[in-house]
Amino acid sequence: MEFVARTRLAAFAPNADVLVDEEQQAIRVVIEVAGAEAESLQFGFDGRSLVIAGRRRKPRQIRQGSFLQKEIAYGDFVKRIRLPVSINCNEVSATYEEGLLTIVAPIEPGAYLTTQKSELHLVITRTHS
Repeated sequence: MEFVARTRLAAFAPNADVLVDEEQQAIRVVIEVAGAEAESLQFGFDGRSLVIAGRRRKPRQIRQGSFLQKEIAYGDFVKRIRLPVSINCNEVSATYEEGLLTIVAPIEPGAYLTTQKSELHLVITRTHS
């Protein structure tokens, strides 16, 4: 129940990269949550969405003083990521190292995922005035 409540009261959504690991036939999600309490990290699935929640407490040394610049968010966080294919929920694994939470979700057998690589070529012309 706490997980559901936390998703509604989130202070911020951390940055994430979502990759297709074609070799392992899996979706790999890497979430930037440096300073998060490992025991607060949770994830689950809501339909085809992966929902990650956790907490990053403000360090004591930051609680004193006046900010000149503030970019780091603290408190409860939630990240919701729509997955492009069905995944095997029973085989999902997660690791938390060096401030990155990595979740590997195997693609369900028979699910079809198309990826396309393309090259971009730029032509730059200079005009003299």
